Amino acid sequence: MLKFFRKIRQQLITNGRAKKYFLYAIGEIILVVVGILIALQINNWNENRKDRILEKEYLNRILVDIKSDQELLKVYTIDRYARKVECLEKTKAYYQGDYIITDTIQFLNDVGYGGVYGFVDWFLNKNTYNELISTGNLRKIESDSLRTAITTYYEISNALQNSAKNYISGYIKFINSLKVFDINNPESISEFDQKFMLKHIKSEEFYRLTNLELTLAHRVTKFADRIKKQSEELVIMVDDELKD
Repeated sequence: MLKFFRKIRQQLITNGRAKKYFLYAIGEIILVVVGILIALQINNWNENRKDRILEKEYLNRILVDIKSDQELLKVYTIDRYARKVECLEKTKAYYQGDYIITDTIQFLNDVGYGGVYGFVDWFLNKNTYNELISTGNLRKIESDSLRTAITTYYEISNALQNSAKNYISGYIKFINSLKVFDINNPESISEFDQKFMLKHIKSEEFYRLTNLELTLAHRVTKFADRIKKQSEELVIMVDDELKD
């Protein structure tokens, strides 16, 4: 093709047709420019297509991570902390004289349950988000609002996780000092330990620890509810984006 255009140009010069040659030269330049623009457009379209494919891959992975977070949050925090609060409230009521024991073993095990999960650990999957940050691929997510929502979800999760770790009441340590924990028979409490526990859970020290642990439980529950709400909103946004 270039050889063909070169031949025409040489003929025009030879025949002295300067004006036609000039117009031809302009036309040739325009063709070259148009060709370059088309090539750039095709390249941009192809790069954009690759970015959209990568974006959908990341969004699908984020969706899997968040739904996993929701399930673990429910099982390990929301459901268990509901019972934890109930047991701590029962312990307070006993100290205040508003609870009458009908089953000593059950009651003391409930008192013990009030101390479980006092070392808060959030089971949140951050692998995809960490990859997005480390690779700089967060910018591949085209929607500004969605990109902001993803960042906000993980920033809030990190902040709440770090905050919860600072609240340890000492309730667990106190309970473990009152009775022997047998992993093969966790609900077993000797008669001596039953009497020992009943005596000490009526103490002012233990009442204070119960209040601290209950404060922790309410705080963690609030944190969990907030993360749950954020995750539900983010799932809707990601789903909507994937449908487009």
